[in-house]
Amino acid sequence: MSYNLETYQEPFWAKSGNFIRGRDPLGIQNSSISVYATLLPGMTNLTLRLRYYGTYLWLLNQYDQLLANNMFKEDQHGQYTFIRRAELIIAYVMVTKYPDEQSVIGSNFVSKKFNEIQEKGYYDIALGADKHKDTPIGSVYWDYTSGALGQYYAGSLIALNLIHQSSGYFHQTEDYGKELAKAYGNSISTEVAALFLKRITEGKLYSEDIDGLEDIALNKDYKKTPEGEFYIKMLLSNDGPKSKTASGMLPSQRKESLELFMNLLNTNQDEKAWLDLPVTSYKILQVKSKNEVSEATFGWYYYYLNELAHYSLETVFWGLLFEIDQDTYSLQQFINNITNRVLEYYSDELEDLKELTIGDLIGKLDDKEFITLDYIHDIGISVTENNSIAGITEALIALLCLFRDNQHKLTEANDYAINHFLSTKNGNALEIFQIYITSSFNLNFEEFVRKLVHNLLNEHIAIAYNKMGNGEKNLLKFVIEDNYLVHIETMTPNFTNPRLRTLYNFTKDLDLINNEDELTLEGEDLLKQLIG
Repeated sequence: MSYNLETYQEPFWAKSGNFIRGRDPLGIQNSSISVYATLLPGMTNLTLRLRYYGTYLWLLNQYDQLLANNMFKEDQHGQYTFIRRAELIIAYVMVTKYPDEQSVIGSNFVSKKFNEIQEKGYYDIALGADKHKDTPIGSVYWDYTSGALGQYYAGSLIALNLIHQSSGYFHQTEDYGKELAKAYGNSISTEVAALFLKRITEGKLYSEDIDGLEDIALNKDYKKTPEGEFYIKMLLSNDGPKSKTASGMLPSQRKESLELFMNLLNTNQDEKAWLDLPVTSYKILQVKSKNEVSEATFGWYYYYLNELAHYSLETVFWGLLFEIDQDTYSLQQFINNITNRVLEYYSDELEDLKELTIGDLIGKLDDKEFITLDYIHDIGISVTENNSIAGITEALIALLCLFRDNQHKLTEANDYAINHFLSTKNGNALEIFQIYITSSFNLNFEEFVRKLVHNLLNEHIAIAYNKMGNGEKNLLKFVIEDNYLVHIETMTPNFTNPRLRTLYNFTKDLDLINNEDELTLEGEDLLKQLIG
């Protein structure tokens, strides 16, 4: 009998292993995350609205101007309360006036509170925002103590040199941060600023206030204003001192990525063409060298190289978990079973090649017949259909083809990784090729499969225990008990989300692209400026 989270019943004398989900069972995705963080500094997958940047800087500027005896000045929690109330007020304005707008902090909470105005005559901002030690989880709009600023936006604002943090307080930087605070202040009237601050202090928001606070809306048109001009300047600036390369250069990969992104929209009429930036860069680098493209183009190639390597390995691991769940095996029985079934599945295609060493086999895989991206596509179908052996085999061939296609780029990839301090990130493609491909050059295909399967099982166990540390949360997806494999959970392979949605939202907020994902006149002018 196989066990899983649904069927396993813990005995009365003990608790379960407290198994939890995790998106990275092999511990390899951090290499991709580090690459896209290098390419788009100052953005995350959670900082989706550009105007929050200006809002927070203006709020911190206003906080600094509060009198010393103000209730918000008692300690850093007072500052958090000040920010939290502002976040909730913005949510009420956005949900009331613009209910279709996305990525509004606290919008779900606000949507459930509209009857409050009938009960109390006002929205209770203090009750919905203030976080105390005894505040029940889920009873306020945001459970993280310092609000979305502390949880999501602070890292980006620090990376952009707009704020810094000390003794638990957030502070605007003297020049750059104050410049944005002033630019935002120019976009709201004196009356709106006064009303906003008054409602923050009172902790109450009245229905008639909503129209009066429209200036603070996240979707306000601020093109050709000091605020809009600052955001453009911010996106076009270099990546900052924290991004300095090993060679001592200050890169501008965010600016270069913006150019690639906008040029892709300008030349491709397909819907959501901007999502193809990584694969487009990957294809370009198949025929061009590193010195023929921008640093960001090569960076997106390197990102996608990592993604393809991860997806291939994660598919093999998915297939192993799926098979563990089907029957009871000893470790050696399982490895033998998987190896034999993989060999049988590809017996026709590899009949004349399977006795070759992996080093020779890679050279014999015709790139017109064994196409890497076709195999990646087929993997997705196999996973959807729960065809585990097909998925495992396709992923193994994809990994071999990926190495074949990119072995002429590995020196350049290594140079990029070293220069941007990415070479030590666990799971980078160069490491994967070394561990699973080049170290197996002298093995035949059967030996290669057997070794890779055994390595992946061991690697997951090592990674899971390393992540657990001394904690109680169990990340294992299978366990070995009395030399038998016991299934816990099957994880499907997935790609990471490389912040392109954030870049897309920013360009829309700046009116550089329209609702049809086409460049506006302002967008076309900016692209011309970027191309030079």
